[in-house]
Amino acid sequence: MKDIVFTLELDDNWANEKANEYLEKGWTLLHVGTKTIDENCYSTVYVVGANQEQYEKYKEELKEPSELEKLIKRVNSELDVY
Repeated sequence: MKDIVFTLELDDNWANEKANEYLEKGWTLLHVGTKTIDENCYSTVYVVGANQEQYEKYKEELKEPSELEKLIKRVNSELDVY
C-alpha cells in the first residue's frame, strides 16, 4: 500500500457498485465500514485507494462529461431544432 497516492470514500446509494467498478480498474480496497446517518439508519462506506497511474486516469475521467451531462446536452440540442 506504499504506492497509494489518492483515496476515495464512497457512501451513497451506489457505493457498492462504484467500489466494484474501481476494484475492476485495479484500485485497492482499503476499508469497509459503516457511517451513521441517524440513530436508526446507517450506510456502508467503502474506501478505495489509487496508485499514481490510476489517479491520473481518474482525473482525466473527471474532465469527461458524465452520461447525464451528455443526455442533457443531446436533449437541449434537439429542442433547439424545433
